[in-house]
Amino acid sequence: MKVILNHTNIDGIPLLEYYQENVAPHSLVFLQHGYESTKEYGCDYLGIELARRGYLAVAIDAYKHGERIEEPYITGSSKERLEEVMTVIKKTSFDIIRLFRSRYADKFDKFDIVGVSLGGMIAYYTAMKTNHIKGLFPVISTPDFKSQAQYAAKGVSAEADITFTKEQLDYIDSMNPILHVEELTYDSLHVFVGTEDDIVPHEAQKMFFDQYKRPTDSYHKYPVGHSVIREMQLDLFAALDKVNNLKK
Repeated sequence: MKVILNHTNIDGIPLLEYYQENVAPHSLVFLQHGYESTKEYGCDYLGIELARRGYLAVAIDAYKHGERIEEPYITGSSKERLEEVMTVIKKTSFDIIRLFRSRYADKFDKFDIVGVSLGGMIAYYTAMKTNHIKGLFPVISTPDFKSQAQYAAKGVSAEADITFTKEQLDYIDSMNPILHVEELTYDSLHVFVGTEDDIVPHEAQKMFFDQYKRPTDSYHKYPVGHSVIREMQLDLFAALDKVNNLKK
């Protein structure tokens, strides 16, 4: 069994496709890396393992990250980088939807999306903009964009006084999934959190899940900080297989 890594660029979007050689994939899953990471660093292990399980896994560099890195993520300040996050979320989400329509929709009706940290926020926002998501898998992430932005701002306050204008907060709220639950469309939600996470606190995710959970949804918690441990990965694979009706 040989896993192929196809490194390509589609309409300016750098991506990696992971799949088995000479095997038609049974399902499509997008993998989205976290803040200031890359498709390779954030997704390689997940992509290779999912390909071995028969998936077509697709990882893209987020907007202004990886191969398409731009300011402020080269020399910009923490304040400038943080202020650009909502644009990164929006543009990356639209890239995923555009790729699905142009490259994969002829073979797959729907896709799963796994997002780590910032990637999970991208996954949530994508679920507001398309009805083609089967399983939504936010990992050490949050659906509450404003609370996270304000929390992150406090985290770097030693470097700079980071405060958001009313216009900025209104913009964040316009994109905030926790305020637009009626726009979220997915077949099932599978959440993975670290209970000791001091980068993306898990409380907002827990409140959201408890309020909106459905019988097909699942919540997984681990006594760790902002990291994806092996147990979490194995549970993620099992949840993906269940969503796709696979027996392992």
